[in-house]
Amino acid sequence: FLGVTEDCAHFLAAELARIGEVPTTSDGWDAVALESVRLQREKGKFVPGLGHPVHKQGDPRTPVLMQLARDNGTYGAHLSLFDAIGRVHPQVLGKTLPLNGAGVCGAVLADVGLPMGVMRGVALLARCAGLLGHIVEEQTHPVGIDIYMNVDRNIDYQPPK
Repeated sequence: FLGVTEDCAHFLAAELARIGEVPTTSDGWDAVALESVRLQREKGKFVPGLGHPVHKQGDPRTPVLMQLARDNGTYGAHLSLFDAIGRVHPQVLGKTLPLNGAGVCGAVLADVGLPMGVMRGVALLARCAGLLGHIVEEQTHPVGIDIYMNVDRNIDYQPPK
């Protein structure tokens, strides 16, 4: 899962290099995005950062990350293209998939100029920070033993056959 951030950044950078001059309007971005999704589909490839195994109706991180980018002046060409992909991909795929948070992170990190080769490291740092948060939460509000005891009391053990 850590590769989506970097894969999305590479994909968006390649598409921006392919088109040369970036669009200046929403319609322009949508046209580029439509072509990008069509080209990926023709190659039999997925668009990195599109879809989520849990958040089928929309990744809750996505709008927050996009707003943070807008608020901090880091909403650039990569994120503009990715946002447009979110709008137009149903025309090619025939279904709507959410833009996921890892893909948005790849777009933003590319927009701020982070080298592609360290993006997995940034994703790993984020995962580690989340793990530390869970550890602190369990230390301050322990629930692990309660969950274990509840399962142990209510599940009949079935030996392997």
